[in-house]
Amino acid sequence: MKYKLYRSFGDLDKDVKKHELVAVEYGSTIEDVEDALIKDVADDLAGDTKYAGCETSAYAPETIKSFRKVKRYNYEMMGIVYPHYAETNVLIDYGIIEESEN
Repeated sequence: MKYKLYRSFGDLDKDVKKHELVAVEYGSTIEDVEDALIKDVADDLAGDTKYAGCETSAYAPETIKSFRKVKRYNYEMMGIVYPHYAETNVLIDYGIIEESEN
């Protein structure tokens, strides 16, 4: 299977057509590519100049939640930026499209 990872502009349900492709991973199941997707999200956030010097991470992919308006994605992830001097962390939604390799 092919897993295409897209970054939203903060909220997965908004500006869906403008979401940016971040990475493509291949594996039999989402669990097979989970670690690679987490690294892809963390690396994507770390590469953003507005988060320079911040620690980054991500939650593991989950099946898209039923309350979501967006129907494009099969899975979602949450990227996390840990600013050094801020009261809250920055959270960015990512969507994943699962496709057959054929």
